[in-house]
Amino acid sequence: MSTDQELIETQKNWIPLEANPEVLTTFMQSLGVSKDWEFCDIYGIEQDLLDLVPSPCVAVILLFPITNEYEDKRYKLEKEIDEKGQVLSDKVYFMKQYIGNACGTIGVIHSVLNNANVIEFNENGFFKQFLDKTTSLSTEERAISLLKNSEIEKSHEISALQGQSNVPQEDEPVVLHFVSFVHVDGHLYELDGRKPFAINHGKSSAETLLKDTANVLQRMIDEDPKEIRFNLMGLVKKPIEEEEEEKKKEEENK
Repeated sequence: MSTDQELIETQKNWIPLEANPEVLTTFMQSLGVSKDWEFCDIYGIEQDLLDLVPSPCVAVILLFPITNEYEDKRYKLEKEIDEKGQVLSDKVYFMKQYIGNACGTIGVIHSVLNNANVIEFNENGFFKQFLDKTTSLSTEERAISLLKNSEIEKSHEISALQGQSNVPQEDEPVVLHFVSFVHVDGHLYELDGRKPFAINHGKSSAETLLKDTANVLQRMIDEDPKEIRFNLMGLVKKPIEEEEEEKKKEEENK
């Protein structure tokens, strides 16, 4: 058995990240994303609440419960795509999840690296180096590369311990799961490392990403109306007023 196969079969379990914009922002920036970008709460999928989200919003992270109903629909959809195919741009950056409870980290990676054309990176940071190293790799090879990366494992652990809620143990059962939605090449893609491939949800644009993602979530709600445990966060460029306020505070602290 190869070393990589042994790593996969003796799966690591990380402490889950909390669905907290401040935690995810600190985590993302510590790994080399410009401080011009942050995560924010999205308070609902009605248009007036979507209008409150700063622009541009380049990705949406959804936290939701994994139910039996969801799993049944998931396998049915995957089988249908296997049989009929789908439009899948080669510009989509997608990776599998081989680490337990790492879905929050993988959601952040998917959100950031599918927007590498607009997000500025620290040249020596994790994101720039990981992107350079894994761009040409398969989805499985990217997962193994993450599995071997001690820098992001440590950053994940620090961020998980910074969450406001009670920190669960690594082996405690977790039924909530993070996925990312991004716009690439005119389509909306759902990126979930538990799935074998990215899921194309149809036509989209940078301007309609939020609304298109809200429509996907509405369909999920319609399919299982009893389940209302959802949490949404957007990856947004920090509003100019917020940037100016931060710079002012930095000047005052000098």
